[in-house]
Amino acid sequence: MPSELLLELSTGCYVELHVIPLRDHCNCLTGHLLVLRDVTQRQQADLELRQVNERLQAQLCEINALQTQLREQAIRDALTGLFNRRYFEETLPRDLARAARAAYPVAVILMDIDFFKQVNDTYGHQGGDCVLQAFGRLLRAHSRRGDIACRYGGEEFVLLLPAITLKDVCQRAEQLRRSFQAMRVQFGAATIRTTLSLGVGLFPEHGDTSQSLMQVVDQALYVAKAAGRNRVKCVETVV
Repeated sequence: MPSELLLELSTGCYVELHVIPLRDHCNCLTGHLLVLRDVTQRQQADLELRQVNERLQAQLCEINALQTQLREQAIRDALTGLFNRRYFEETLPRDLARAARAAYPVAVILMDIDFFKQVNDTYGHQGGDCVLQAFGRLLRAHSRRGDIACRYGGEEFVLLLPAITLKDVCQRAEQLRRSFQAMRVQFGAATIRTTLSLGVGLFPEHGDTSQSLMQVVDQALYVAKAAGRNRVKCVETVV
C-alpha cells in the first residue's frame, strides 16, 4: 500500500511524500517510487483556519463569561450582593409550585431596618450603605443552603425558606432580630446601631399563591412596625 509523510522543510515549505512500492509480475518488491508534492499553500490555509477557530473559541468563551456576568448583574443587588427583587418575584411562584407538588411548606420573612431614614440623615448615604452591606452579610450568615436571601428594595429585605415549620422560622427570625440589634457598624469614627422589624408567613397555611402570601407577610411586618418596631410578628399572631 502507498504511504504518505508530511515534511516541513527549513525554508518554511511543506512537501507531501508518497512512497509507492514497486513489484514485478511475481509480486516481488523491486523498489519504491517516491512522489513529492508541494502542499505549502494547503498547510498555510489549514494553519490559518485553525488560528481563526482558536480566536472564535476564545471569543465565544469571552461572550459566555460576559453573558454570565450580565445575568448575575440582572438578578443581584450591586450594593449587598444579595439577589434582587426581580429575582425574588420570578423565583417565588416557581418555588411555591414545587412545594405544592412535593407537599412541603415554604416560609417568607420580610424585614425592614428600623428608622433607616434617620441613619441616612445622620451619617449620609455612605453610612446607610455600610449598614445595608453589614445586614446583607448577616443575612447570608443566617441562611441555610437552599434559602434565598434578597434585597427587596431600599431598606427592605426578604428571606425565602423552603421546608421549614412556622415555629422554626419564627425562631430564625428572632435570631436575626437579636443579631442585628447587637451589631455595631463602624463608619469612620462613628458606630451605627439600629434594629429590625420582621413579618413572617407560611405557604400554604397563610397564603396559597405568591401574591396572597406576600400580602399577609407584608401585613405582619406592618403590625410589627406599628407595635413599636424591633420585633417579629408571625401571621398567626397578627390581630
